[in-house]
Amino acid sequence: MGVVINTNISSITASRILSENRSDLERAMERLASGKRINSAKDDAAGMAVAAKMRADIRSLNQAVRNTNDAISLVNTYDGAAAEIESILIRMRELAVQSKNGTYEAADRTNADYEYTALKNEIRRISDVSAFNRQVVADVSAGTSFSFYVGSDVAKNGNTVTFTAGYLDLNSSAAGANLAAVGSSSLQTIIDTTSAGQAITALDTAITTLAGRRSEAGALVNRLEHTVSNLMNVSQRLQEAASGIEDADYAAESAALARGMVLAQAGTAMLAQANQAPQFILALLRS
Repeated sequence: MGVVINTNISSITASRILSENRSDLERAMERLASGKRINSAKDDAAGMAVAAKMRADIRSLNQAVRNTNDAISLVNTYDGAAAEIESILIRMRELAVQSKNGTYEAADRTNADYEYTALKNEIRRISDVSAFNRQVVADVSAGTSFSFYVGSDVAKNGNTVTFTAGYLDLNSSAAGANLAAVGSSSLQTIIDTTSAGQAITALDTAITTLAGRRSEAGALVNRLEHTVSNLMNVSQRLQEAASGIEDADYAAESAALARGMVLAQAGTAMLAQANQAPQFILALLRS
């Protein structure tokens, strides 16, 4: 190759290599600063697309976990109200058994009936006002069927769980024909042994029915707790996969940073040397 001045090939080569090394150095710095391997589409176009889809699924799964926990809270609200009503029914039965005893006179039964009637009214009140997020959980007139969305992909079946909350006001015929007698005219009071005996029979039916409804609620809570566990597991695995795609490996990037800094310093020194090379031509001109 001839000795020329206009085109300094060594300088051009050193400048090109220095530019490449500085680009690698800047990329390592960017990844270390952001914690991400993919900071723009040019870093890994395919990986960016996959990671974006995974992030969307992760966020949706985490919301599904919150949805399911809310569903558990609603069902537990229903079960809590049912548990209180169960305690009331047991006390009402106790009063009816007491009133049926022949050792009591009419005034004693009247006094027992005051509490009996008050407890019947409290059952109705609890049923009418027990609510979750301002939704009454067991009011027939307001609708007692709840649909819980516990997934993230509408293309898949089985992500909706339905809970039908049985009516808790067991005084009402709306609670079922077998329980209507609890509120019939013959059971408005327990002021005699006949009405007290009828009340005991009706209350046994009410307690059995309520126990069944609580069992359904408890079974659903157990199911939903497993749903939460599975959703959290799927979310964790997706986060692991997304991390492998887009998160920076600090060990590798630190090594790349150290390498890039040495190469950048060496490249700068060699560029300076290459820029000095044409001055040797002056020696030829002076000779």
